[in-house]
Amino acid sequence: MKILSARITVQDLAAAAAFYRDVLQFPVDEHAGHAAVTIGYSRLIMEKGEAFSGVHHLAFGIAPTKFGRIRDWLSKRATLISVGDSDVVGGPDGWHSRSLYFIGPEGIILEYIAHDEYSGLPFVGLQPFSIAEVGFAVDNVKATIDALAADFGLPAFPPQTEAFAPAGDTDGLLILVDRNRLWFPTLDRHAARAPLMIGIDAPVRARTSSLSEWTTLVSL
Repeated sequence: MKILSARITVQDLAAAAAFYRDVLQFPVDEHAGHAAVTIGYSRLIMEKGEAFSGVHHLAFGIAPTKFGRIRDWLSKRATLISVGDSDVVGGPDGWHSRSLYFIGPEGIILEYIAHDEYSGLPFVGLQPFSIAEVGFAVDNVKATIDALAADFGLPAFPPQTEAFAPAGDTDGLLILVDRNRLWFPTLDRHAARAPLMIGIDAPVRARTSSLSEWTTLVSL
């Protein structure tokens, strides 16, 4: 599955656009009321909106063969979050991945992730090639995973627990978490209760599937 777009709201649109443009050096198109960030084949759309509780989580896919160089580059531009004594964070069992976590505009948890399975893709430069993960807070994680399988053909991806369950594959994962769960690797940031919409290239195409009153999934 590929995540083609993610649409979120921010209070300070100009500051958020400046972060992605000047700090992470993504192409950013600014318009009246919204900004579009190009991240490889994906787009992050930010619209001006009201304050909300919690924070979003997005991960961007990077080349495993360039992980060290990207870490050096990113560490000069953002404060990486350490787990234990390292800012290189391994993924769950079976993921074969390494991640770099940091805080973005308005507290969003951002992540650069490299799966070993990415190695065959045509990487260009040090920039991410896609939005690799989008986090969703939902009322019932298991029911949402089942709905994604039925409506969009998205397979469950390990690990599957009552509070945390991904759907999709290494190219694109929807990270479903319980509303009360804190975002790893922080100790104080809850998942956002806020507008969030994504566009995906899914095995099954459906009109819409409501994930909750706060989040809507749209397959393009």
